[in-house]
Amino acid sequence: MTKTLRIYDLRDGRVLGLDLRDLIDRLAPRSLEARWIVSPVTLSNPRLGRSHDEFMIVGSAQLSENALEQLAVSKSVVNGITLSEAAHATNQVIWGQFVGMLPEQKEDAWVVVRAIDSTFYEVTSADEAVPAIIQSAYKDVRTATGPVTSIPIEQV
Repeated sequence: MTKTLRIYDLRDGRVLGLDLRDLIDRLAPRSLEARWIVSPVTLSNPRLGRSHDEFMIVGSAQLSENALEQLAVSKSVVNGITLSEAAHATNQVIWGQFVGMLPEQKEDAWVVVRAIDSTFYEVTSADEAVPAIIQSAYKDVRTATGPVTSIPIEQV
């Protein structure tokens, strides 16, 4: 059964207390064994009758400038080490979607990680170990009925 969790942990009561690099590290070693596709988050706006894509990061220190953005634009498949290096070289992921597939999986995602407006991270997986890891690592974890698909974003 697929489960979607939203992580709202704050640091100093003001800013989101985790980032993509933290989730990749927590889900290791499987996250490093996985193949990943980086893409924007697609949200629909029922009031305007259209959808739009959001991908945004802040700062890229060690790798070539905007490594995660380049991956999002190309939508090419990268290994977990490449994604981890790009995530660790980025200060903050504001919007983005990261789909991980394990080597033995042909079609279904092992995990989908989504950064939503620096407000929360969303983790969706059918692997029972993933929610257990998330719930043991973070304090403010909420179960959602599914991934965010439209704005305004439903609060859980």
